[in-house]
Amino acid sequence: MTDRTPTLVTLYAYASGEPKRATEFRWSEDTGVTVTVVDPEWGVVGKQFYDEGVLWREQGRRVRPSEGPAFMHALLSRTNMSYYGLVDESDGPAV
Repeated sequence: MTDRTPTLVTLYAYASGEPKRATEFRWSEDTGVTVTVVDPEWGVVGKQFYDEGVLWREQGRRVRPSEGPAFMHALLSRTNMSYYGLVDESDGPAV
């Protein structure tokens, strides 16, 4: 894990060809991790990550939003998704 905790990680859906903003995960020390479903159809996967946690394969465990920084890093460790991608947009939108 790096020292810097991502403060905005966005889930994009790529199934339609054009990247579609689906879900935003935000972290701050004051509020912890919050989720915003931007697209009701494609944002279901992001909501599932928030509700059930994210599998962090390198650590061999499921990480929940209550773990704050670890959850944000676990989101970015998800690289094997066919129709979705998670992007660190802490410094501004990538797409």
